[in-house]
Amino acid sequence: MGASSPNIKSFFKGQEIFKEGQESSVAYMIKKGAVNIYKVLNNEKIILARLGEGEIFGEMGIISKGSRTANAEAAEYCDLVILTDQIILKLLDQCPKTIQYMIRLFVKRLARTGDMISAKGHRSNFTSICRIMDLVYQNHMSMPRDKAKKERNHDLGLEYNKLCKAIRGIILVSQGEIDTVISKLKSLRIVEISDIRTGRAFPDRFLQITDPITFLEVTNNLFKELQKTAYTSTSELQTVDIYEIAEMLNSDAKVIYKKIGNEDFPETMFLFDRLKVSEWAADKEPGYFSKVKKKKKSLADLEEIEDIVFVDNATLKEVFTRLGYHKLGILMGIAEDDARKKIVHNLAKKIARIVEDEIRGNVDEAEAEDVVNEMFELVRDIKGGNK
Repeated sequence: MGASSPNIKSFFKGQEIFKEGQESSVAYMIKKGAVNIYKVLNNEKIILARLGEGEIFGEMGIISKGSRTANAEAAEYCDLVILTDQIILKLLDQCPKTIQYMIRLFVKRLARTGDMISAKGHRSNFTSICRIMDLVYQNHMSMPRDKAKKERNHDLGLEYNKLCKAIRGIILVSQGEIDTVISKLKSLRIVEISDIRTGRAFPDRFLQITDPITFLEVTNNLFKELQKTAYTSTSELQTVDIYEIAEMLNSDAKVIYKKIGNEDFPETMFLFDRLKVSEWAADKEPGYFSKVKKKKKSLADLEEIEDIVFVDNATLKEVFTRLGYHKLGILMGIAEDDARKKIVHNLAKKIARIVEDEIRGNVDEAEAEDVVNEMFELVRDIKGGNK
C-alpha cells in the first residue's frame, strides 16, 4: 500500500502506542476511539490530553526530527490512520517558508523546555499557553482591515474555542489546564472575556488581552509569584470520574451524586470539558437546561422524604391514615417544597391544619428517620398487596 493510502492500525484499551524517548517515524490520526497522551513524573502518571476522532498526534517528533516527548496509549478501542514522515513533511512543505521555519523553531523550543521541566520533576504549561496566546493575539490584531471585516465579530477579540484549539495543536495540554490559566488571567484582569448570545445552548466566547504590549512581561512575573505559592499544573491535570471519587472516598457513586445535588461539595471541585459539553448540549431540545426532570424511582429505592413525590396519591392517602397526626407532623417538618406540597395535597384541609400544628421547631433526626422508613415500608406493603 502506497504513501497516499495510509495503513490503519487498531489498539485495544490500555495498549501502548508509543513511549517517550522512542524514535519518531510516524504520526497518527484517530479514525475511531480515543487516545491518552501522558507523561510519568516521579512515578506518577499525568494525563496531558485525551484526543478524539479526527485529531492528529505524534507529529512533533517528525517536525523536530527528534524522539517522542510523551507517551501515548489507547484510552478505549481505537483505529488509527498511520501518517508517515513523508506525508507530514509533504504537508509542511506546502506552507510558506516563513511558517515552516517558525513551526520547526517553536517545536524545538517546546521540546527543550519540556526536557528541562521533566528534569526538575514537575511541569507547567502556564508560560507556554501565555506565549501562544500572545502570538495568536498579535496575529489577530495585525490582520489587514479588509480581511478583518470579513471575519465575524473580529473586533470582539479571539474566538475562545479557536484559541484553545490553536494551543492544543501546538503543545500537549488539556482543555482543563487552558481554562484554568485563562480563568486566572481573567480574575486579575489581564484578559477580558465576553459572551455573545446566539440562541444556542452556550454563547460564543471571545477573549481580549487588556494590554498586549506588557502581556508577556506581566504573565512571566505572575508565574514567578504563583510558583512561590506552590502553583503547579500537575494537580490540575489529574482528573477523575465520579466512580474513582467514590472509590477514593470509600463511598458509592449514587451517594456522591446526591451530595453534589445537595451542594455538599464545593462547586470549585468540578471542571467540565468545554468542547465535549458543547457537542453534547447541541442535540438537546429547547428548554432542556431550564428545568430538571425528576427520574422515577422503584419501590426498593424509596428512602428519603423527597422521594415521596414518586408515590401515587391513592397510596399516600392510605399511608397517611395509618401514620397519625404526630408522625405526619414530623414528615411535614422535614419536607421541602415539592414533598411538602405532596403531603398537603393528600390531606383534607382540616387535617392539614392539625398536622401543621404538630410541626415542632426542632425535629429529632433519629425519630424523623424512623418515621420516613415506616412510611415507605407502608408504601411497599400496600403496593405489594395491590400486586
